Amino acid sequence: MADFKIFLCCLSLSLFSCILVLGSNDILCEQGFCRSYRFDVGCAEPPSHCSIMNATHRGLQLPSPTLCNCCDFCMPFIEEGGHCVSRSPGTGNTVGRCGDGLNCTTNDDYPSGWGSCSRMKSKCHDAQDDYDARALKEQTGALELRPHCDGKGKFAPYECIPAHTCFCQSEDGERLFGEVRNLGALTERNMRCGCSRFHDHMRKTISPGVPYPVIGPRCTADGNFHPIQCISNKCYCVDILTGIVEDKTKYIDLERTPITQLECYDEDADLYKEYSEGEPPYNFTTPCLKDLKAKIDLILRSEEEGYNVDFFNGFQECLPDGTFGRTGITRDGRKICIDERGAQIENYGVDRTSDDFETMDCKCAQTTNVMGDVPEKPICCKNGSFRKIQCRRGMCRCVDPDGRQIGLESTDVTLLDCYTPDWKTC
Repeated sequence: MADFKIFLCCLSLSLFSCILVLGSNDILCEQGFCRSYRFDVGCAEPPSHCSIMNATHRGLQLPSPTLCNCCDFCMPFIEEGGHCVSRSPGTGNTVGRCGDGLNCTTNDDYPSGWGSCSRMKSKCHDAQDDYDARALKEQTGALELRPHCDGKGKFAPYECIPAHTCFCQSEDGERLFGEVRNLGALTERNMRCGCSRFHDHMRKTISPGVPYPVIGPRCTADGNFHPIQCISNKCYCVDILTGIVEDKTKYIDLERTPITQLECYDEDADLYKEYSEGEPPYNFTTPCLKDLKAKIDLILRSEEEGYNVDFFNGFQECLPDGTFGRTGITRDGRKICIDERGAQIENYGVDRTSDDFETMDCKCAQTTNVMGDVPEKPICCKNGSFRKIQCRRGMCRCVDPDGRQIGLESTDVTLLDCYTPDWKTC
């Protein structure tokens, strides 16, 4: 039996819902076939890489390309500098493929199709090379981390700041929605940012061609998939790391049943319980998404009836978890930093006449809010951005707009590259 995944996307009324479900194909092999096959035809001895799995020998166990997958099959990962081939992996004693972060590079020194495994050229690898070069010169800071790249040479799904938080990032290293306290290995194990990255891809590929905001799968605050995903009125339980439906036969219909009846319903993950209760038909929404959908429906209805409705002030931002954006406007016109409930975070805000009014992102304010009652929080500017010089336990360092350390720290702020006389006031 071979399982496969079907990616179902529903683009209706400009509301984009997406969910992964599982299906299967049945491939029947006569009982005892493999025993006869191994005796009559025989199986090649697979490489030992899959059974060793250490620093020098790694591989991927796969179904063998033989009838009924009768033989064992291991595709070894070739180390940097090793010989490789760009053709098919073949059967039995496979030639393997280059390991993570490596390409099979051909040149005139090898026969056609053959080459050697060399490091991929990518933005993330360039960042690693820069870090390594500065590390050799002892020019990296104590809280500065080496960039982590995935097997394709892209940036890892998340980035962490020691003693602060971890946040999601795109394959190009751009900070995305999703941030949690940095709890070390626990965070690394549970934070994959699959939902956050899905929204980023959707924003870059679908949204530019659609006149209305596109609504994707619901995320949680850490960038993972919300355990409940709905298409129209049917809601399923999904894997929070992959978004794949756990059991496509188990679902509820919001016309008759609230999401609280799903076995994966988590009261702590439901920010707006009042929308999950009441009388049928039930909802799985948030104030931001409800308002956004009402505006979209009004525009679509106006087009059908021959008149135009235009929201000149645009559409409010709904974050991937369904909450409002992290900035808000007060009645007197000030822009403020807000939390997931829309409440102002401390006193972070600027007047309309401020130079920061259009650009404020509240990244530092959000980080301090996520950190909760932790005593050693970063210092934020009045607009909610990170102060360019952060100090901790007698040592000061320069940071980028995401709060990451840049270069060496010092006990004397005047020796830092980012020092200016007004560094405290920002």
